[in-house]
Order: sequence, then structure tokens, then C-alpha cells
Amino acid sequence: MTTFQELHRIACETGADTYSDPITGYRVFTELKLLRQGDCCGNSCRHCPFGHIKVSKPANELKIQKPVVLGSLKDSCDCFDVLFWSGGKDSFLCLSHLLENDKNIVLLTTFSVDTNRVPIQNIHIKDIVQQASFFNVPVCLVPIPQNSNYRDTVSAGLRAIEERFGANVTRICFGDLHLQDLLNWRVETWPQYEVFTPLFGRPYQELLELLWKSASQYDVSIHLSTEVQLPNAVLPIGTTYDQALVERLQRAGVDAMLEFGEGHTHVLPNRTMTNQSVSSQYKY
Repeated sequence: MTTFQELHRIACETGADTYSDPITGYRVFTELKLLRQGDCCGNSCRHCPFGHIKVSKPANELKIQKPVVLGSLKDSCDCFDVLFWSGGKDSFLCLSHLLENDKNIVLLTTFSVDTNRVPIQNIHIKDIVQQASFFNVPVCLVPIPQNSNYRDTVSAGLRAIEERFGANVTRICFGDLHLQDLLNWRVETWPQYEVFTPLFGRPYQELLELLWKSASQYDVSIHLSTEVQLPNAVLPIGTTYDQALVERLQRAGVDAMLEFGEGHTHVLPNRTMTNQSVSSQYKY
């Protein structure tokens, strides 16, 4: 009997939307059909190209092997910005700036294929997809295998975005604050794009005021996604990053924006967040 894998391969090669399962006789959607839908439906489709990212309890751990784009642009356009999205406060500040200026935006998030988490930031890609849905912007998830070339892998993600929407990337945007060497590297790495960093070099007090304003405007809260070591204490994952915490960091001589690797943050929508969900965000 012909296996369903072979039937699926033939169906994709011929551009078919479905094939007949050899055991049940049911019609099964092909990967091509599901790609054209543009998002995971959450129904555990056999050939989901989005790694079952919206299935509440997938049978197996998520397996996304190549860049996938979820969601749609709010308007048809000839060009758009791509925001490199970590899920934390700096990329959120950059997103709020772009939204305020009514830009068409696609988020791009790189993640480790071993953990399905954003490296360093410690945020699961399911949370990234929830954030993109909350802000009503599409997101491209780019898996980063071990020993891969970061530039080439991200460039494949940028091409996947352009192919999906049939338009060109205008700018690649980052929430960088003041690391000039990192900014120089970005410019050198992707000379074909304009690199846009609207937060760069702005005073902390100005950025913090913008952060509290944006958090209130979009009804989100900000929490630590990694522990932060203070001289006499350890702030656990899930600690709220707010004005009180900023003042505590300053008194302890710790960078108020955590820009030197002291810790990282996670932006969470308030309207779906409960005390239980804050801690459960990190249990996958």
C-alpha cells in the first residue's frame, strides 16, 4: 500500500490541495494548501508547515525546520518594515514607535531548534506568536540550528517574508539602545537594507517614560524572563519590571535597562494575564 508520505509528496509536486488518506479515505490538506492559508489553525493538521504552533497541547514538541510566516499584513503594500523581535521591552519600544507612525510591519524572531526559545531572552516561540497576534502583526519564525551561519539563516527568513507578501523589505529595524559595535555589525551584515534604530542614543529617562506610556497604551506589562543578580538578592523570573524595580536596580548600581547582560524581559498582554499565567509562561 502506498504510504501517506508518498501520496503527500506527489500531491505537492502536482500542486494539489489535498490527497486521500490510504487508511481512512479522508481528504487531507497538503503543506502547500496550509501555507496558502498563512497561519496555523490549531487543529493538529498532519502536514502543518507552522509546527503546530497554535495547537494547545501538541502531541510532540514543536518542530519548525525552516522559516515560516504567520499572519497577514493589515494593508496590501509594495514595501514594509521588518522588526527583529525578541519579545522584550526594547523591541516592544521599537514596535510602538513603528505603529505610532502607521508602518506596515512584520516581526522576525530567531529561535533555537533545540529549545524552541529565543536565545538569551528565554521566551518560548508560542509566546512570541501570542504577542504577534495581540499586536495584530505577522511574524516570521526563523529556526537557528547549531553551527549554522546566522546571517544566511536570517537572510532566508527575510526572503521568506518577501515571497509570502510579494513585496520588498524597506528597512530592518532593531531596538538597539547604545551598543555601537553591534549596530555597525548589523549595517555591515545586511548592506542591501536600511538599518533603522529609532531608540539608539536616546537618554534612559526618555526611554523609560516612553516605555511606561506605551505599556499603558497597549495594556501590557513587562516581566523578567531571566533572573537578575543584585549584590544582596536574586530577582526571579516573572518579577515585574516597573518603575519600582528600575529604582531598585539604580540603587544597586545595576543598569536600569539591563543593557549589559544583567537580565532580560518579556512583554505580556494584561487582558489575558493572570497571576498563574505569569509563572506558567516559562513551563514548556
